[in-house]
Amino acid sequence: QQVREATYKGQVYSGLLFPLMQGMSLLNTAIVIFFGGWLALNGDLERSVALGLVVTFVQYSQQYYQPLMQISSGYSMIQLAITGARRINEMFDEPDEVKPKDGIKVKGIKEAVALNHVDFGYDSQELVLKDVSITVNKGEMVALVGPTGSGKTTIMNLLNRFYDVNGGSVTFDGIDIRELDLDLLRSQVGIVLQESVLFSGTIRENIAFGKPEATEAEVIAAAKQANIHEFVMTLEKGYDTEITEENNLFSTGQKQLMSIARTILTNPELLILDEATSNVDTVTEAKIQRAMDEAIKGRTS
Repeated sequence: QQVREATYKGQVYSGLLFPLMQGMSLLNTAIVIFFGGWLALNGDLERSVALGLVVTFVQYSQQYYQPLMQISSGYSMIQLAITGARRINEMFDEPDEVKPKDGIKVKGIKEAVALNHVDFGYDSQELVLKDVSITVNKGEMVALVGPTGSGKTTIMNLLNRFYDVNGGSVTFDGIDIRELDLDLLRSQVGIVLQESVLFSGTIRENIAFGKPEATEAEVIAAAKQANIHEFVMTLEKGYDTEITEENNLFSTGQKQLMSIARTILTNPELLILDEATSNVDTVTEAKIQRAMDEAIKGRTS
């Protein structure tokens, strides 16, 4: 309702502004012609001089209103630009992530990842997780099952420290992740999301996104593990095929397999799969499951 009212008001104002300015421009021209004509007929100046002045001033009055009319015709676009700028400034004004100054640099998971009596809510008044404890030993796979809104994705966000817990702790080998070096922590966590994300660029660049220095052999090995290599080789340019918004050759399942290849290449210690097969058909799901089995081997997931 608020959006409808605001849009209606904006459209009315921007719709009125241009004809209003045009009307004022015509009124202004009429006044100049009227008084110029009156001066030419009844003034002290010679008629030829007076007529020349009238013509000059008519042109002046029209030129004067020209830029004003151009601004008024783009008024709604100006308003949108101001709104966009305001939103960008709001984003820049957000506080930065709190990073520990001398975070503990831990490489790899030697024992277990654990949630210890975790309480968390996006709103401090309403908790999503209450006294949740989960322990996942190195190399073990644990599945979280529950209805929509029960907090499965929330746990993924806490393991990456996208949010901090309200109570309890999340630990890697017994060390609270709030004490770990944030960049190093995230470099050891691989995520395959429900919605696959492809960036503009080549297929090779997409797979190597988390490890730009990866060799051709490493990219191909990851693609083979994810069951996408054969499809890529059927394309005319293979791994050099450009991915753009307009030129999107890939099905949802193929995008998802590329996302899995990208995650495999980064070789994460902890692998998180967030409903990665929920958007695909059963045949593609079987392919993705095989790719998952490869990705999970020996990893904590």
